[in-house]
Formats: sequence, C-alpha cells, structure tokens
Amino acid sequence: MVRLPLLLSGIALLPALAAAQERAPAEPDRHGPAPDAEMAGDEDIVVTGQRPPGSVIGDIAPELVLSPADIRTYGVSSITDLIAELGPQTTSGRGGRPVVLLNGKRISSFAEIRDIPTEAILRAEILPEEVALKYGYRADQKVVNIVLRPRFRTTTAELTGAAPTEGGQSSASAESSLLRINKEGRFNLALKYQRSSALYEDERDIVADTPRRPYDVTGNITAPVYGDEIDPALSALAGQPVTAAGVPAAAAQGAQPLTAFNRPINTTDTGRYRTLLPQTDSVSMNAVLNRTIFGDVSATVNGTLSYDESDSAQGLATASIRLPGESPFSPFAGETRLYRYLDEIDPRTQQSKTVTGHLGFTLSGAAKGWQWNATGNYDRTEIRTRTRNGVDIADFQAGIDALDPTLNPFAPIPAALMGGPLIDRARSVEGVGNIQLVANGTLARLPAGPVSATVKLGGEFNDLDAHSTRAGMMTDSDLSRDIASGQISLDLPLASRKRGFIGPLGELSANVNLAYDRLSDFGGLTTLGYGLNWTPIPAIRLIASVTEDENAPTMQQLGNPTIATSGVRIFDYVRGETVDVTRISGGNPTLQADDRRVFKLGATIRPFTGNDLTLSADYVNSRVRDAVAAFPTPTAAIEAAFPDRFVRDASGQLVSVDSRPINFTRQNSEELRWGINFSKQLSSPPAGAGNRPMLRELARDAGDGPPAERPAGSDADRPRGAGFGPGGGGFGRGPGGRGTRMQFAVYHTVHLREEILVRPDGPMLDLLDGDAIGSTGGQPRHEVEAQAGLTHNGLGARLSAAWRSGTDVNGGPDGSDSLHFSSLTTINLRFFADLGQQAKLVSAVPFLRGSRITLSVTNLFNERMRVRDAVGITPVSYQPDYLDPLGRSIRISFRKLFFPPRPSGPRP
Repeated sequence: MVRLPLLLSGIALLPALAAAQERAPAEPDRHGPAPDAEMAGDEDIVVTGQRPPGSVIGDIAPELVLSPADIRTYGVSSITDLIAELGPQTTSGRGGRPVVLLNGKRISSFAEIRDIPTEAILRAEILPEEVALKYGYRADQKVVNIVLRPRFRTTTAELTGAAPTEGGQSSASAESSLLRINKEGRFNLALKYQRSSALYEDERDIVADTPRRPYDVTGNITAPVYGDEIDPALSALAGQPVTAAGVPAAAAQGAQPLTAFNRPINTTDTGRYRTLLPQTDSVSMNAVLNRTIFGDVSATVNGTLSYDESDSAQGLATASIRLPGESPFSPFAGETRLYRYLDEIDPRTQQSKTVTGHLGFTLSGAAKGWQWNATGNYDRTEIRTRTRNGVDIADFQAGIDALDPTLNPFAPIPAALMGGPLIDRARSVEGVGNIQLVANGTLARLPAGPVSATVKLGGEFNDLDAHSTRAGMMTDSDLSRDIASGQISLDLPLASRKRGFIGPLGELSANVNLAYDRLSDFGGLTTLGYGLNWTPIPAIRLIASVTEDENAPTMQQLGNPTIATSGVRIFDYVRGETVDVTRISGGNPTLQADDRRVFKLGATIRPFTGNDLTLSADYVNSRVRDAVAAFPTPTAAIEAAFPDRFVRDASGQLVSVDSRPINFTRQNSEELRWGINFSKQLSSPPAGAGNRPMLRELARDAGDGPPAERPAGSDADRPRGAGFGPGGGGFGRGPGGRGTRMQFAVYHTVHLREEILVRPDGPMLDLLDGDAIGSTGGQPRHEVEAQAGLTHNGLGARLSAAWRSGTDVNGGPDGSDSLHFSSLTTINLRFFADLGQQAKLVSAVPFLRGSRITLSVTNLFNERMRVRDAVGITPVSYQPDYLDPLGRSIRISFRKLFFPPRPSGPRP
C-alpha cells in the first residue's frame, strides 16, 4: 500500500535532497533575445557550441524548433492553443499524447502552463518519443519543450463569439490571465467562462424516422401484440388487415365510432424536443506560483477549480396504455393498446454536472551532477448525472382497467393520477493522488561519450466511489487502486564522430529501459524497451525502437456508474434500419490488462543547408493482446460475438445495446506516416518602416527592457542550416514578425494493416476491408493532414485541412445491407491581424497596443460525410446533420494585452 503515507514520506525527503545538493551554476538572467529585439529586427548571429538554455536532456536534437517569430505566425493565444495547432507535428504513431516540458524540466501537469500567453515563449521544441524516456515517461509520446522568456509581465483578456452559418447554436467565451515572470519566479492566474446554447433537431434538415412503436401526441392504436390485427371489423372497413390506426382528434372529447379509426397512423415530429448538441456551461480558475527555495530549488504550486454543466433533451415522454375491450371509450371488440406522447409533461432530459479540483507541485534542482525533479498531484472529480424519463402512470392505468367512465384514455392524463417522475441518477467521485521522483545523471564515461541514466520512483492511489439508480434499482461501486512504480532508462553511446570513436559510423547510441508497476488490483505489470539512435551524417537521423508493455484498464473503465440513455438513434446493421434504443454505458469490472508490443522505425532528413525543410517518416507495427476498447458499432459480426449485449423485442427490433467497454482477444496494426515541414522568410521588413520605436515600447512594457548582451546559444542567435546539432531544425527566423513569412506542413498516414480478433473463436475483423468498430465506418486506408500559413507585417492567414479516404462496412449476415462511407475533406481557415504591429493605427488609437483580432471559419466548405446503403439511400441515423450537426461555423475573437505602467524616470 502506497497511499497517503507514501506521498507524505516522499515530500519529507525533499528538504533533505535540497540540503544535500551542490549549488548548480546559475543561468544568466537574460538567456534570450528581448522582445523588442525580436520584434524590431535586431538579429545578431553568434556561432557557438553551447546548448541553448532550457534544452532537454540528452543528445537527441529537436525535430522542429520554433522561435518567437515562428510562433507568432500561428496567430494563437496560449500554450494550449499552440499545442493544439501543432497537432500534426506532435502526433505519435504509437498513440500517446505529447509530453510537455517547461524549460527542459518536468511539470506536475499541463495546468501549470496551459494559460501562459504565447508572447512569453522564447522557444518551442518538438522532439521524438525516445526523449520522453529521459524524463521518466513512456516511449509512446512525443515531447514538446516550451522555453519561456526570463522576464515578462502582462495581463491578457480575450472575448470570443462563434456560431454556425446554418444557425441554431451560439457560443461565447471570456477569459483573462495575469502573468508575471522575473528572476524571482513566475505567477499566473487565469479565469475562463464559456457557454454554448443547445442545437435541436428541428434546426437542421433532418428527416424523422418512424419510432420503434407508433407513438404520437394524439395517439395510435395497435393490437396487444404489436403487428397483429387490431379488430376484424376495422380491417373489413379498410378492405385490408389493419395493424395500426390513428386516433381521431375528437376522441379526446368522448367515444368515437369504429369508422373514425379507419385512418392512417398519426405521426409527430419530435425534433423540437431532441438535441443534437447539448447546452453547455463551463467556468474555471487556474493559479500557478513558482519561486526559488532552499537557495536553488525551483518550486511550483498549482491549483485549479472548474465546473462544467451539460443539458440535453431526449424527446417527449411516452405512455403505452392498455385499453380493455369493455372500455366505454373504445369502439373495439377486444383489448387494444394505445401509444401516446405525453406532451402535457416536461420532455425527457439528461443533465450532467462535473466539479473538478486539482492541486499540484513541482520541485527541481541539482545534486552532485544529477538533475532531480519531484512532482505531486491530487485530483478530485465529481460527476452527477440526472436522466428524466417521464412519469409513472400506474394509477391512471388502474383507473382505465377499472372502466372508470371519467377517465378518457385519449385525453390528457389528470395530474392527480400521475405518479412521481421516473428519474435515473448516477454519481461518481474519483480521487487520484500521486508523487514521482525522477533523477538523471551520468553513470560512467565511454570512449563514445557519457552513459546517461534516468531513474524514476513513484506512488499513486486512486479511489472511485460510484452509485446509480436505474428504473428504481440501485447499484454501487467502490473501487480503489494503489500503485507503486519504478523505471530506469540507460543511454549507451556506441560510436561518435565528434569524439573520434568509430567515426565512420557517425553518432550512434543505444537505449534500454525497464519499468515495473505494482497494482493492488492487478498485480505486477512490466515494460521493457530498447532501441538505437543513429545519425550517420548531420542531415540524417534514424531511430529504431521496440517496446513491450502491459497496461491495466482505468478505474473509470472498471467502475464508472451504469447510465441508461434512452432515445439514442443508431443503425441496426442486422435489419438494415435506424432505431431508437436505450444505450447502457458505464464501467465493466471484468476487464483484463492488455499486453502490447510496438516496433517503430523512424527517419528524419534535412537535405539542404540554409533552408528549413524537414522530411520525416515513421513505420509503426503494433500487436496488442486483450486490448481494452470501447464497445464497437453493432454490426452483424459484433452482435454474433456479443449476443448478450443486445436486446431485441418479439418482432426482432433492437431495443437496447450495452456499450460498456470490452477486451478484444488480439489487435494488430501497421502504418506508415511521412511528412514534410517547410518554412521560409520571403522578405525582410521594409527599411525605415517607422515601427521600431513603437515596438521597443511594447517590449519595455512587457518587462524585458532594452536589448542586453545575448548569451551564446540563445534561440534567436543560433546558426541556420541542416543537421541535428544544437539549434538545428528551426523554422526560419524573422525580424519579430515583420516582413513576409511562409510555412506549411503535410503529413500522410497509410494504414497497412488493421485487424481485430474479437474473441478466441472469432470473428476476425479487417477494418480495412468491410468491418468496423466505430460509428463512422471502417479504418480509412489513407489520411492526410496539411497546414499552410502566410504572414506579412503582422497580418496573417492560416489554412488547415484534413482528408480521409472512404470505407465500406458489411451489413447483415449475408452482407446485403452494407454501407458506403464517403471520403471526407475538411478545411479550416483563420485570418488574424496583430493590430499592435500597425504603427499608424496604434498611434491613432493607443488602446490597440498589444491587441489582435481573429476571424476563423471551421469547415469552410461545409463538408459532411455521406453514407449510402446498397441502393443509394442514406439511413436515417447517418444523415449528414447527425454526423456533423454544427457544420460550417464562424468564430471571431478580440484579444488584448494590458501592460503594467512603465516605471518613472529616464529610459535605459
């Protein structure tokens, strides 16, 4: 057991570590270009072998390096936005999200830096997955290293409004942050609020489908067994067997003759009572404080509190009423059944409320040549879900059965005979605490270089308490998990041209890593990894690695409360029809740990000196046994493999699907992902543009003051060219965003193999050839991501595009009900103007100093996936507005940096 005592004992060791450490040489206070130098165009070139301050551990150079001018070309506001914009570059073929470092060091969580404005960034680096091992992380995540300016201060405010061009929903957000960076540390406080209105079905071009039972506001009559003949006399009047008949509107005022029911069924469009997108509200506060303690230990404390609410409408409440043949209001000879929507009561709804709290700390320092880092976190998340399904009409049914002459089944139900609302509730509270100690240093020195080691020790506790009430039945889940973990990673230099050891091989090193996690509920899980990092010539780098690991399902996958959501519209592949079902979600306590093996071979090439062109390619082969996965889309093959997860009524219609997670027996995949990154400064800033004094004032307002001596190796001063040495791989440096700059990136993924053995006895699903586990078809064989950006003197435009090839999915057991999912291309376009860089405008309107306006268009051409069956018809559940309810949307934002007052007295 490692729970709270382990955390406290780990914290108690930190002062001892600090007292034992040797004071590391202090970094110079000014380790990068002042903002005014970047903005105004002062770029001295200083060639040096010193690594830039804030660099990561080890000798693996960045794949990409972004300078402040590069970052400004993205036109984004915070580190969160920047990481999102860099998605194509930070995507790992192994599936993990990127690790984010700050100044080359671990952080307790992304919350420490998520709200920092991009103007405070001195340099951003993207590195391969192998670098994550040097920081105690898994080798399935790329690394993003953010290096901040040594001094910066500002208050940022941003207002945003968005709406789809087809109408129906509006979104608005307001956020503000305060940032202070100086030699004493860092302080950041951010507040955010966001609200989006609901989007209803009747606000889109959706064709309603006949419900599973013929419900209607006025009502419809059927036989007691749905599908049988209602009454021979009614069939004789109609001249054919009648299995469903519409209730005449006048029936609410009294009994009607049999002939009044000789009519088609009634239908009600319930689109105004069903949401495509829920109404959401979100508010959060995030605070970060960093100071130096014990002389030279960097200490950071972070606290976050957020509240999120979601409200969705799921259609009108329904009532199935039994009508005895003797009823004074029924003209039929025998018993019948009345299906009605109860529009006299509130529609069915589902509300979810989430409260999240986070506390974290980070300590880092140096001791006897080793860099050490300690992080700790505690997160508490409470989720409450309330689902309203209608009312209890047992008393009303009893009155109908008793032939009460005052109770007209076709009239609104009297309030006195309505029972309490039928409400399902679910509540889960999760608490997670962890502490990790990581140390990196040199164990020995070989002829090819130093042997570097990274050691991590950690402990975690996780408690999940879940309760749910569904149809009056209560279920409880109280789970806990304690984890003790350790990891060691060794970097072994094998050859080095720089050190004159087996020089013809270039730079060659090996990595070996071993991790062990002891879980209180799953036992021991191991990870073994090994690989080679080879740079035969400066322009080429090759990486090969193998990782074999075991992973347990999460606490949520095991113990989330069971929630039943009615009215979920899905496509039933077995019958080739769209139906509304009750979807069961939650945890599955029978899940097993998975076992995976991943092989990766990667190459990065920078072919030309003097141009920022990078070519990269990664081949990934993955094999997973007992893979934990969300329940797949209900194809015929899936239903045959999991018959207990599907419930059908007497007529064969699908009624309910249990979508809780499962284990696949085996999953195999292969993919090749290659890409191009290119950036170029097309023109220098115009001579005598007249903006230099104004930009100097902006820089001084931000807290950097006049240019100072730049230490060798700073970001703006690094030499350009090919190769993977320190400073290599950056985009073109530019004079502070002035002039003209172009950047583009294209990544193409080819899926070579995607197979899943669902159960030991089959079936084997080929996601590239007719099978699917997701609701949007099979696995596209080809996927392309592209970005392009152009900026000119503070004015910019960025375009991002994504394309995926089409797929086909087999339908029923004989494949007759197959579906074709079209290819899909989406293009997003964003324009932005840094008004603060427009000298004349700022002179005329000083308030615009430090401001930016942005106009974004998402899904520029309003493209949606098209789904067709074998005869070219779109199933109801695959209508384009179901697949993408929002469509093209426009977003406009205004952002301003408020600088503190300048100190009085003469300027430096």
